Amino acid sequence: MTSTSHFLINLIGILLLLLIVQFWLNRLHQNPFVTEIVMGLSLSATVVLCMLYPFHTNGGVIFNLRFIPFVLGCLYSHKITSMWLTFLIICLRLMHGLEASWFSCVSLLIFFLITTKLKPFYTNLSMTKKIIISGILMLFMSTWIIVGVKFLFHVPITIELFFSYILIQSFGILLIVYIMESNKEKQSLLYKIIRMEKVEVVSHLAASISHEVRNPLTTTRGFLQLLNESKAIPKAEKGYLTVAIQELDQAERIIRDYLTFAKPAPEEIESLNLKKEIERAINIIVPLANMNIVELSSELESCYIKGNAGLFQQVLVNLLKNAIEAMPSGGTLSILGSVEKTLAKVTIADNGVGMNDLQRNRLGEPYFSTKEIRGTGLGMMVVFRIVESMNGSINVESELGKGTRITLTFPLTPSVEKSNSYIRILN
Repeated sequence: MTSTSHFLINLIGILLLLLIVQFWLNRLHQNPFVTEIVMGLSLSATVVLCMLYPFHTNGGVIFNLRFIPFVLGCLYSHKITSMWLTFLIICLRLMHGLEASWFSCVSLLIFFLITTKLKPFYTNLSMTKKIIISGILMLFMSTWIIVGVKFLFHVPITIELFFSYILIQSFGILLIVYIMESNKEKQSLLYKIIRMEKVEVVSHLAASISHEVRNPLTTTRGFLQLLNESKAIPKAEKGYLTVAIQELDQAERIIRDYLTFAKPAPEEIESLNLKKEIERAINIIVPLANMNIVELSSELESCYIKGNAGLFQQVLVNLLKNAIEAMPSGGTLSILGSVEKTLAKVTIADNGVGMNDLQRNRLGEPYFSTKEIRGTGLGMMVVFRIVESMNGSINVESELGKGTRITLTFPLTPSVEKSNSYIRILN
C-alpha cells in the first residue's frame, strides 16, 4: 500500500474519533474538568491509532499523522494534556529504538515549546486566522521532519512520500481546525439563542403580571405602615410589622427588576460623564466596602456615553456590590475607566472567590446566581439587559480563587452634548 493510502487512513481515523468527541462536547454547560479529560483521552487515542498504523520506508523510518492530535492538544487543551501527549508520543516512538527515534523525540520537544508559546496568541485569533496559523505550523513541522530524515538518516524520500506527508497532514489540520471552530461558533450561537428565549419569557412575564402584583403590595404596605405607627400596638409586636414591611420592600425590588427587563430601552437618554457616574457609584458603595474590609482603588478618565443615569447607576452599584460580596475576607476592588479609540471601557476587578467556566458562561441567565440561596439571579440579568440597551457589551474573566474582572464597553458620544444633558441631571 502506498504512503498516500496510509496517511489517508490515519486522517479518516482522526476525523471520525474527533467528530464523535465533538458531538459529546457540544452539550451545554459541560463540566470543564470532564471536558478536559474527554479531550485528553480522545487525543491520546488518535495518537495511538496513528502510531499503530504507520508507513514504513525502505530505510526503516516510519511516518504517520501523529502531529495532528499533538498540535490540537497543544493549542486547544490544558498544558497538562499537551505535556501528556508529548510524553506518550516519545514513549511510543522509543519502542522502535533510540537510534531511529532520537530525531523525532528532539523535534517533538522543540514543537512542544513552540506551540506552548504560541497558544496565548492563538486563542484570541479569529477562526480564519486560526486556520491559517495552524496550517503554516503544520507545514513547517512536516517539512522539518521529512527534510531532517532525508539528510540525517540518508533515507530515500520519494516524491509521492514527500508531497503526500506534507499536504495530507497540512490539509488535515486545516480541516479539523475548521470543523472545531465552526462547531464552537454554532454552539455559541445556540447558547445565545437559548439565553435570548429565556430573557423573552421573563420579559413577557414581567409585563403581564408586575402591575397587577404591585397594586396589592402597595396597599398592603400602606396599611402595615399605619399599624406600625399606631400607639395601640405594643412595641414588642411592632417588630413583626417591621419585618413584614421589609419583606414587602424586597418583593417590590424584585418586581422593579422584572420591569426593567420588560422595558426594551430607557425612557430618557442622556449624555453621561463616565468619570462622574463611576465616582457617584463608588460613594454609594463605600459604606458596604468598609464593612467588608475591602479597599477601593480607582483610576478614571473623563469621557461621555449615552444612557439613562438611573439605570447606569443600577449597573455600576450591582457590579460593585457583587465584587465586594465575592471577597468575604476582605481584599482590593479596582475600578478603571478608560478610553480606547471610539470606545469607553469600565473595568471592575476583585481578588475574591472567582468563578469556574460553567458559572461564568451562565452569568446573566434568569434565576442563575453564584450566591446560591442568597441570590435570585435577577441583579446580573438586569445588568446585562441595561448594558445591551445602551449598545454596550460585557466581558467576564474569572478564575476560582483568583478573582473576577468584568469589562463594560460602550460607544463614545461627543462631549458637546454634555451641557444640556447635565443641566437635566442636576435639576
